[in-house]
Amino acid sequence: MGSIKTMSSNFLILLMVLIIVQSKTLLCGSNSFIYGNLLWEDEFNSGFSSYWTIVDDVPGQSSKWYVEEGYLIQHSNCGESLLGTHIVSGAADWKDYSFTAEIISTDDDYIGVIFRYQDPNNYYRFFMSSQNEQIRLDKRVNGLTYYLGYRPEKWELCRYTVTVTLHGDTITTYLNDQQYFQVVDTVLTHGKVGFMTCSNNGAFFDYISVYDRIDIQEEEPELAIWWGPYMQQVLGDSATVMWKTNLPTTSEVEYGTSPTPQWRIVDNDRKTTHEINITNLKRETLYFYRIKSGDIVSDWYSFYSAKKDDATKLRFSLYSDSQLNFLRHSEVALAMSAYKLDFIVSAGDLCHGGHRADYATEFFNPMRELLYRTPIYVSIGNHAKASPYFTEYFSFPETDHETYYSLRYANTFFIFLDNSRTAYPDETIYPEIDVGSDQYNWLVEQLATPAAQEADWLFVVSHVPYYSEVSSDVYEDNQNQIVPLFEEYGVDAVFSGHIHAYERGDANGVYYIITGGGGGVLSTSRKREIPEIDVVNFGYHFDIIEIDGKQLDFTQYNKTGVALDHFEIDKFGEASVETKSCLAMEYSLENSPNPFNASVRIMFSIPKSGNTSLKIYDLSGRERVTIIPKWYHQPGQYATTWSPDGLSSGCYILSLFVDGINQMNKKIVYLK
Repeated sequence: MGSIKTMSSNFLILLMVLIIVQSKTLLCGSNSFIYGNLLWEDEFNSGFSSYWTIVDDVPGQSSKWYVEEGYLIQHSNCGESLLGTHIVSGAADWKDYSFTAEIISTDDDYIGVIFRYQDPNNYYRFFMSSQNEQIRLDKRVNGLTYYLGYRPEKWELCRYTVTVTLHGDTITTYLNDQQYFQVVDTVLTHGKVGFMTCSNNGAFFDYISVYDRIDIQEEEPELAIWWGPYMQQVLGDSATVMWKTNLPTTSEVEYGTSPTPQWRIVDNDRKTTHEINITNLKRETLYFYRIKSGDIVSDWYSFYSAKKDDATKLRFSLYSDSQLNFLRHSEVALAMSAYKLDFIVSAGDLCHGGHRADYATEFFNPMRELLYRTPIYVSIGNHAKASPYFTEYFSFPETDHETYYSLRYANTFFIFLDNSRTAYPDETIYPEIDVGSDQYNWLVEQLATPAAQEADWLFVVSHVPYYSEVSSDVYEDNQNQIVPLFEEYGVDAVFSGHIHAYERGDANGVYYIITGGGGGVLSTSRKREIPEIDVVNFGYHFDIIEIDGKQLDFTQYNKTGVALDHFEIDKFGEASVETKSCLAMEYSLENSPNPFNASVRIMFSIPKSGNTSLKIYDLSGRERVTIIPKWYHQPGQYATTWSPDGLSSGCYILSLFVDGINQMNKKIVYLK
């Protein structure tokens, strides 16, 4: 954090005489800024600084401000009457200055910046709420709030830049380099800078920089890839590649069995959401691809085409409710990436404000390393709020009703439902699923199809669960109308989210899994006990399901890769669930493949808790790389992926340490 410098000048106190509202560009600006002398900044890289002062505006409501991974974070929903909590820093006698800050709001309630802050009752603030469709510039004088600028508009982004310039009596505010308000007002002539939230428990602030001036320079917006590419619909002999750009442009995919352009598909229609379907793929084959949009050419990525229809071995991951905390979602995704997956299943609520255009911050960015190569199949959740963005950003096999669909993969058959109405029966934005509705009739038809009935495994994915001990909701419509169908048609397992915990149980031969630990605010206690639920775990997590013919192996892992729950279903014998201990009984250390090229998966187990580290040594005994520093681990089984950087080809020693004691060594071979 830099030192604080002050500026001095005098201002006359004038009435506000002018409001000018300028047009905006949503995803990119047409202006750029030329920055003057830096007065002060904080990038939040060295913990919480004493320079910041926290003020909670509402009596009896407390904020939760802290610093983590380079972000200043506020995770309390405190607030009422457009007041909540704020935090300030800088110099009280700053007068003419400009500042810029990056804001990330995964919640869609009020968030913004404050400036010329003198005390809790006197300051300006520039803030917004996507949910309430407001963008505002206010001043607080002697505890009273006055409008200076107002736009009844839903802001579509989670992550964006705010810039404010203060020159004499003129205040100008920008969102993503586009001017929103310009006012003349000199009631408050000097003061500090800071941030504010109201009823927002998903507020992240990346940096704030204060300058003596910021000058505007007009520019044309530049084309950029917002997120992607990502894989969809890797089924049969086809695969779909999708990506998102900030401006409309053409779409092109080059692909082949090596990272060279053997074939290409071009769509000359100009669009921002790009979708290219590749056909005539050879099954179970590694393909390489890259995307082109305008002058942008991506790196080469790879994916495996679908397994053959008669395949009986596959592995997929399962998780849900990845909204709100992208830091936790990133940790879950990293742990998930240690496994070679045929596909990923999400039971919904990808983003907290699914009605906004920005799915990058909460979902696509945390999952990008997985989604380059692994297709994901998603169930719509209630936080999507029936938004058209959900169906725009994902490719579905059903064109008439994209939010409920089915697919066959190898010896499995999946049915995805849109059942948010069962949790919110009065919300007509969600489609009906009760007896006699179009979706109900479709579900009956799908369950009865030969593809479903002849599959070794029949699964249903829906966001709202059927039985829960963590929720006090009973979900009567699900139990009374939908559950009988599962039992009649022999559904093996039902995967759901909505509850931000892990629950497992069975009822009349159907297994019910709730796996809502992808990133949302966690549940912490049970509300009741019911016979249909046997296991409840709390915390961020995901699941790995491995199928070998008529045998299924299911393991729940926490966000660091520790196994928490495990069961098996064996259809060769009597269908049963066998719960196994997930604690390691002895030390183990393995890696795959060996030799390896770009990356290697490392698996290890420890029978006792301790400060655990993984290190790489050369054959002379010199330490070369620390893969995992001295992090505290509970007893259990762990997995991580390591990609060498700066090492030459050769033999190395992989070493496992617990509390400073070398427990195991493994020789590994790196081939560039």
